[in-house]
Amino acid sequence: MKKITIIDYECGNILNLVRAIKFLDYEVEITRDNKKIMNSSHVILPGVGAFGNAMKQIEKYNLRNTILEYTKFNKPLLGICLGMQILLTASYEFGFHKGLDLIEGEVIKISNKKNKEIKIPHIGWNELYPSNDKKEWKNKILKNSLIGKNFYFVHSFVCLTKRSEATIAFCNYSGISIPAVVSVNNVFGCQFHPEKSSDNGLTVLKNFCEI
Repeated sequence: MKKITIIDYECGNILNLVRAIKFLDYEVEITRDNKKIMNSSHVILPGVGAFGNAMKQIEKYNLRNTILEYTKFNKPLLGICLGMQILLTASYEFGFHKGLDLIEGEVIKISNKKNKEIKIPHIGWNELYPSNDKKEWKNKILKNSLIGKNFYFVHSFVCLTKRSEATIAFCNYSGISIPAVVSVNNVFGCQFHPEKSSDNGLTVLKNFCEI
């Protein structure tokens, strides 16, 4: 039986996410217990706030090694918003901070140097489009039916993966290409909030839970 675990490290808006998973008729548990995380079939890492503080909380509850060990079994892990960002190697948000390094890359602030009219943070609904010329998705959490669909974003920093193929979807924000979904093996990240993205977001969560 599939068991969906949401990691509670006091940096996530969890209630809406729990409701979404329950709506999809999956068993869900909120925990920071290492054994329960390791015994899960699927793990979700939410996140709201600053990168550095999030990593402090991860270390505070001794979750770094647990998360890294969990992924060694190739079990699905989904990072949402800030949870996606801390999957990367490091961030330059208010200084330099090391991440989980599950996906090589860095987190930097959205640049508005070319257009000072661009508002930061990026808040609102934007369409997803594939990162390759084939205009198709074969990824486990994205399907072709989601091309051009809108998702809800709220963030000031973006993920730049070292390997281009690790970024599988973008959105266009005032002419800026924003990395929206990253993936390496069974580690996934969504910059948008699927739990706040209506039916499209539920589809992403369902796809993840079905892996």
